Amino acid sequence: MSDGNGLAEAMLGLDGFRVLEVTETPDELVITVETTASIVGCRSCGTRAEAHDRRPVEVRDLACFGRPVRLRVLKRRWRCVDPDCEARTWTESHPALPPRAVMTDRAGFEAARQVGELARPVSRVADEFGVCWDTVMAAVKLHGEPLVDDPERVGAVEELGVDETSFLKANRSHPTIYATGLVDTRAGILIDMVEGNTACDLREWCDRQPTEWLSGIGTVSIDLTDSYRSGLSPHLNHALRVADPFHVVRVANRCLDQVRRRVQNETKGHRGRKNDPLYRIRKLLLKGSERLDDTGPDRMLLGLRVGDPYDEVAGAWLAKESVRDIYLVDDPAAALLVDKAIIACTGDEVPEIQALGRTLSRWRTEILNHHTTGASNGHTEGFNLVIKKVKRAGHGFRRFDHYRLRCLLHAGGVTWPNRPSPPRIRTRQSPLG
Repeated sequence: MSDGNGLAEAMLGLDGFRVLEVTETPDELVITVETTASIVGCRSCGTRAEAHDRRPVEVRDLACFGRPVRLRVLKRRWRCVDPDCEARTWTESHPALPPRAVMTDRAGFEAARQVGELARPVSRVADEFGVCWDTVMAAVKLHGEPLVDDPERVGAVEELGVDETSFLKANRSHPTIYATGLVDTRAGILIDMVEGNTACDLREWCDRQPTEWLSGIGTVSIDLTDSYRSGLSPHLNHALRVADPFHVVRVANRCLDQVRRRVQNETKGHRGRKNDPLYRIRKLLLKGSERLDDTGPDRMLLGLRVGDPYDEVAGAWLAKESVRDIYLVDDPAAALLVDKAIIACTGDEVPEIQALGRTLSRWRTEILNHHTTGASNGHTEGFNLVIKKVKRAGHGFRRFDHYRLRCLLHAGGVTWPNRPSPPRIRTRQSPLG
């Protein structure tokens, strides 16, 4: 390694290649290489082959010291000297240079890692490597799909979370298209994504899973969506279904908002404006009673006294608080509070509050299961934000398979091959420190 070629080959880091020439241009670094093979046998008969000619092939490689690299490979064409052999001639190959590839294998893997693990836009990675969008996306699929399909990626799951996110917004040709995310809430990984949010979509996904794997799931956390509850049957009938507390309270908040808006329109004849009493206390109404400051209760009561002549909004606020109280107590008292909220809501004269009572009645068992298991969809909601980050990085998606692949590469617990961790250089003392 004492000569210049040995140093250049050590910096190149590609086994089986020797550096012939390095040319620096204003835009990139061009490195001309060839394989070190000198004795090659015929692939058909085993006779020693001879070099026929060379064909230059140019591919993109990893950047070197901040400069883009173009690798110019002088590929040999070998010829079998046996006149009876059918092989005739062939072009040499190397694992680091896939046939007809535009990028080296290591450059393609690095592009896949930046798009998958770091959630970078494909277009930005393509610009940095000096290739087109399709080349980088092909590398993401080539190197990413085996990582996603690895059977060791998802182990045994005990607690499953199911929730939906928007995939495509509605336009003239189709309504809003949703995607269902399935999360291992205990391990904290995104198991899979399914296009659609219907019971049939979830049931078909369960059909594709091994029966033994499904039998290990003991708890499933869902929002208050009947389609998901139906889609879990019959494959996950053995699992406890838990209604996520966040979504239960959100239904109560939505009921309060609906009543407030209706009363606003009936009393004022228009939507809420900044000086309207009910509009001014809209955030106080949704805040928990224990979180109000010293002046909060007085301000809220004043707004209700002026803007709520028939106490409908006040009744909706009490219903909301009764739902919140379910999650402020231990298990023995939860059933009494749920039944009390159901009876109070269903017996109310306000139609929105009655609808809330019917919802609580339908989901009574799932609501109480939260106190039994302690499970929730908190991890699933967190992964929804991660999925939206991938969606923003991609500036929207048109193909669901690309969308699913990139979300799983980023949040699916993929085991990326270990990269060397260099020893840390000692930081000098800062003059300001």
